[in-house]
Amino acid sequence: MSSNDQQTRFVIDASVVVPWYLDQSLTPISLLFLQRLEHCQAPGIISAHVSQVLWSYCQEDLLSGAVGAAALRHFRRAMNHRITPSEELADRALEISLDLRLSPPLCLYFALAERQEADLVTAFQPFHEAVRGTAYAGMVTDLRSFL
Repeated sequence: MSSNDQQTRFVIDASVVVPWYLDQSLTPISLLFLQRLEHCQAPGIISAHVSQVLWSYCQEDLLSGAVGAAALRHFRRAMNHRITPSEELADRALEISLDLRLSPPLCLYFALAERQEADLVTAFQPFHEAVRGTAYAGMVTDLRSFL
């Protein structure tokens, strides 16, 4: 296990990252994680999720294409060595997806959090709803709880 793995305390998803680049109610809390990235990790799928959200903001004219592209580049640099290839997590993600009835790509976050014995920090409501009353409930922490 590398020293980065030993320091991992949080697995973060796109709902934690996107407020870094947009003025939202969660931006101040989200920036706390940007300042403490040495304790964070994410599965490789996060790049696609962040890109999707930024694209949707561009489509709604809430963000220019140039700003969206710059945000994505910044995100990739910031997360540099903190991304775990999704392939390493795919088998376990499929098992979790059958338990939680969430798609396997979404369950990559759970698989990584489980592997790292870390909290999955998210503001993504479907994650909270999926784990309610399950053995996975203790794994998910609402971003808003850091207020």
